[in-house]
Amino acid sequence: MKKLTVWMMTLLMLSGCAFSEHPDGYEQIIEGKYFADQLPEEDLRRPERVIDSAEDFRTILDWMAFYRISDTVWFDVDKAYAEELFNPYTAFQKAYTSADLADVYAAHIDDTYYSDYRIVGISYSMSRDIASAPPEEITDTPVVPSFDYRKDGDYIYREDPEKRAVRCENGEQLYYLLMNGYTPVPEKGSTAEKLYAEAQSILHQIIRNDMSDFEKIKAVYDWLTTEVVYDSQTAYSSDTYLVKEQAYYAEGVFLNRCAVCDGKAKAYAILLNMLGIPCYRTTGVSEAGDHAWNMVQLDEKWYISCATYGQKNAEKTLGRILPDYSILLADRDTAYGDEWGYTAQKHADIASLLETEPYDVYGAMSEDGISRKAEDTADVRKLLEYAEQTSEREYKAEFVYTGDEPDNFENELIAYLETLKNVQAVPVRCKDGRAYAVICMKEEK
Repeated sequence: MKKLTVWMMTLLMLSGCAFSEHPDGYEQIIEGKYFADQLPEEDLRRPERVIDSAEDFRTILDWMAFYRISDTVWFDVDKAYAEELFNPYTAFQKAYTSADLADVYAAHIDDTYYSDYRIVGISYSMSRDIASAPPEEITDTPVVPSFDYRKDGDYIYREDPEKRAVRCENGEQLYYLLMNGYTPVPEKGSTAEKLYAEAQSILHQIIRNDMSDFEKIKAVYDWLTTEVVYDSQTAYSSDTYLVKEQAYYAEGVFLNRCAVCDGKAKAYAILLNMLGIPCYRTTGVSEAGDHAWNMVQLDEKWYISCATYGQKNAEKTLGRILPDYSILLADRDTAYGDEWGYTAQKHADIASLLETEPYDVYGAMSEDGISRKAEDTADVRKLLEYAEQTSEREYKAEFVYTGDEPDNFENELIAYLETLKNVQAVPVRCKDGRAYAVICMKEEK
C-alpha cells in the first residue's frame, strides 16, 4: 500500500510539473475534455498533446483527417510558442492551408479557453462520402503522344522494408503515405487496394529497369498527359459539394482516366514516389483560380512539374490535345511567366528550393544520336525520319531551335513541312528560344 501511495504521489508531481505553468482553475476547465493523449494508438504515430510549433499544427490536422476524427480534440499550447503567435486562429488557418490532407474536410478551432488557459480544441466536419462520384462524361478528343512514348516496360514495384507500414483504405490516405515516406498497406477489398494495384500495373507498362530518373519522370508525365484527360465538366461545375467527385482524387486518374488538376497531382505523387523519386503535391491560388501541381526532385534539384498545364489544348486548331514539355521540369517562374502566378501553399520549404533555370529537357530527350536541339531544318529532318521509323500511329516530335536566326529558321521550317504529307508544326512555350511540336497524323495502312 505504501509503495502504491508513493507511486501515485510521484505521478501527481510529474503531472503537476507538466502543466505547472497553467493558471489556477486549469484542472477544472480540462475535466471531461478529450485530449490528444487519449487518442487511440494507430499505425501513424499519434500527435503530442502539447503544440509547440507550426509543424505540430500541420501534423495534428493531417493525423485527424487521415483517421477521420470528428470529435473535438484538445491540446495544450506551449508557453514559448504561444508568445510567438499573433493568435491561435491565424496559426491554425496557416496550418490548415499548408497541410496535405486537411483541405478535404472543413476543420475548426475552438479557442474559447485559450487566453485564460492556453488550450485549443480542434475538430472536423467529416464526410465519409469522398471520391464516390465518377465523371458524367469523358471527352473523346484524341491526344497526340510523343513518338518516344511507349508501353514496353518491365519494371516490378517492390516495397521498401525499411519504411514504416501503415494501413489505408482510400486514395487520400494512399497518396499521403507514399508522399511522406511510408509503405501503404491497403485494407483487403478497399479502394486503396484497387488504386495501389492499378498504379503498380501502370508502372510495369511504362517503366523499364534501365531508365534514368529523367526518363522515368518523363514516362509518368507522358502517361498523365496522354492517357488521362482533363475533366472540364467537373472543373466548371456549379456544384459546391465537390468532396464526392472522383476527379479531385487519385480515384479519378486510376479508375476513370479522367481528372482535374488535383487528381493528377495526387496520382503524380503516388507514381513517382513509388519509383523512389521525391515528388510533392502542392496547391496555390492566382487570378486564374485555384490550382494543384507538383514539385519533383531530379539530380538533387527541385523543379515544378504540372501534368495539367502540360496537356496543351489544340482542339480548335488541330482537333487534338498535345502533351507540352515546357512544364515537365520547369523553374520557379515557368515558361508561362505571369500566366502561372501561383505561390505554393504546401511544402513551402521545398518551394523555396526551386531552381531558377529549367531542366535541360530537350537535351535529356536526345537519344541514338538524334538531337532535340535543331540548328537548321536538316536536324529537323533527321528527327522526323527517326520518329517516323519508331512510331506506329500519329505522333509528335518536339525540338528547340538553338541557332541565331529564329525568323529565317521558322520560314524554312514551314517551307520544309509543306513538302510533307499530314505534318504540321505547332509552336510551344519555351523560356529561352523557340520550341516546336511537329505533328504527324499518319494515314491508316
